[in-house]
Amino acid sequence: IVIYADYDCDGIPGAVILQDLLKKVGYENFEVYIPGRNSEGYGLNLSAIKQFAESGVKLLITVDLGITAVAEVVQAEVDGIDVIITDHHLPQATLPRAYAILNPKVDEYPEKMLCGAGVAFKLVQGFLKKYGEYYKISPGWEKWLLDMAGIATLSDMVPILGENRAIASFGMKVLQKSPRPGLQKLLAKLKIEQKYLVEDDIGFMIAPRLNAASRMDDPRR
Repeated sequence: IVIYADYDCDGIPGAVILQDLLKKVGYENFEVYIPGRNSEGYGLNLSAIKQFAESGVKLLITVDLGITAVAEVVQAEVDGIDVIITDHHLPQATLPRAYAILNPKVDEYPEKMLCGAGVAFKLVQGFLKKYGEYYKISPGWEKWLLDMAGIATLSDMVPILGENRAIASFGMKVLQKSPRPGLQKLLAKLKIEQKYLVEDDIGFMIAPRLNAASRMDDPRR
């Protein structure tokens, strides 16, 4: 499985959400792929898909991109790779012929203004509703992913109304207690006391740094 995420402050937290789910169910045969902003540009690209096909990838899950990638999804399917698109951007006239599409702008989901990581969080919720008992995951475990969904919701300029408001609000509560070492180190560097973290810290201190990673080099670094 490849988690193919956008290189910004929506795609990166969204990738973390799906990575955490795969780790939680004990699935290790996956990688997170974030395209180079300068070398590959935005979205799915054919050279990356060719590389995945050569390395035996069977499933590609997008985060915060893919709803317009008609030709790229065709190529992936030809190469034997199923594609699940999770995205929140507006579609074009033709939808990709993916295995599945999660995007509130093209389906019946009532909250139309979720960000990309918000859609990834919904995928996790749906998965746990169906398979949580099978994998012995305690109900409510997914709340620990709200730190990432919250960062993305506050960073991605979606309206902080409806479900987004709930994700942002509870996301802040989780962020103040989040055990993630990377986040804790970043806050320490910024001299922000984690338990007093506020929304402005996300918008003006954390999000710009996450966005800067792909402008400087490979954000996976």
